Amino acid sequence: MHGKITRYTATTGSGVIMNASKKIFELKKDSWHDGRNRPAVGMYVEFRTNDNGILVTDARASKYQEFPPDALIREIDFWKSNTDEELKNKESELRAKEIQKVFAQTNYLKLQSIEINRSVQDCIKEYFSLELKSLEFLKEVDVPAISPLINYSLCKRFLNKALDFLIYSDRKLNIDMFAEYHSRLGMLEYSHNFFSKNEVNPERVFEEVFLEYQFNYKGAVRAANGVKERIMQLENKIRISSHELKVLRNRLDAKRGDENELKEKIARVRVNADKAHEESQTLRKALDNLDNLCKNFADKNLKIFEAVFRKTMNMLREKTEEALNVTATQLDNQIWELGMKSISIRNVFFKHNINEPYCMMTFLGQTIKKLDKGKITASNEQAMYKYYTSHQTKHVKKYLILTNQQKVEVNVKIDIMSMSKNNNVVIAKKDSQFFVAINKEKFEGIYIDPTNLDKAALQRLVIDTKESKYNKEPNLTLITKEQIANMKE
Repeated sequence: MHGKITRYTATTGSGVIMNASKKIFELKKDSWHDGRNRPAVGMYVEFRTNDNGILVTDARASKYQEFPPDALIREIDFWKSNTDEELKNKESELRAKEIQKVFAQTNYLKLQSIEINRSVQDCIKEYFSLELKSLEFLKEVDVPAISPLINYSLCKRFLNKALDFLIYSDRKLNIDMFAEYHSRLGMLEYSHNFFSKNEVNPERVFEEVFLEYQFNYKGAVRAANGVKERIMQLENKIRISSHELKVLRNRLDAKRGDENELKEKIARVRVNADKAHEESQTLRKALDNLDNLCKNFADKNLKIFEAVFRKTMNMLREKTEEALNVTATQLDNQIWELGMKSISIRNVFFKHNINEPYCMMTFLGQTIKKLDKGKITASNEQAMYKYYTSHQTKHVKKYLILTNQQKVEVNVKIDIMSMSKNNNVVIAKKDSQFFVAINKEKFEGIYIDPTNLDKAALQRLVIDTKESKYNKEPNLTLITKEQIANMKE
């Protein structure tokens, strides 16, 4: 049966398919048997149901997803049919009619070239229609604005960990709030796995999606086959005529029968044989021309097709990886924004000496810090370590907070890390820790809680900072009593 997915939730793996009669069927992920495409809202599908006719037992994406104005198959044909096989047969019939029309209008004895009916680019575009559709969102994304992008292949499990912990900790949040990015990641992963694990044969695709739609070429092939059959008929006629002439000459030589009648028969047979031979010679030249035209057309366009196909495959592979990284970054940004605003995360996460924003990178960092740097041998661990340290060096900005009040510590660091998920903080609870910190690394900003500090002590801290190794021109901020009084406990 043919239908269209009207609802699908990747997180629960369930959805709804609607058929031409507007009847709905329940779709479960276990019944989806398509290794190239993942279920998505708006996708045209071919499916089967169980005996009660409600639960889908087998479903896959239909090969017919686009119905452009010049297509042989229209959307109404999709809804009137039950299987892709039916549509394929209908399409074959329609192609045969188009080929017949071209065949009837063309003089193949004088044909000098075969024109393309459908470009290589259009055929490849249709073949990869679902993959291209899954990448359309990139046109609307300002990638530099959300950079640096997450490396999804390295960080997938840490992204999922950050999402799972956020939903587990904050009961006000649920997985459906992240469905857009979560579902898109699933679709893109399907595409990525298809490109990574399957070596598609361009020659097979060329025959299926290019040559099948070249009506001029198919007409020429049909004409060539017709000419071959006619030549075979003529050759058979020539052989029969040759045998008949031999018999007639023998009868004439043996003077069996009327001499004039035999001579007339010999003349007629010879004329027919000469005509057949002449026609055969003409057709052989035409056949050679048609065979050469067809071969040159196929060979020339196969080279073009293979080049464009491989280029498109590589482009799609790269774009799919980029799309995965972009979507992962968008999801991580959403996790970060909601996590930094969450009261639950504030209470269960940031009050446990965690001084990095709530995002994927923090969870990756926790794993990296547990590794023994001298014993990292696994390639995936080495890649994660290099990725994390490179990110910390290139993108992270650090802020120093001097306070011995937990309320101040938590509020200020959340404010700082809410400005950017690349903002980290260092907490100094004592003057001595503050002094060590300012002489160890550069800080984008330094926040000082003046509570319990007299004027002299505060002045000394400022002087020490300006004389430090890395913070001679500090961006100092004194936290006021009013600000502290308004802070959440």
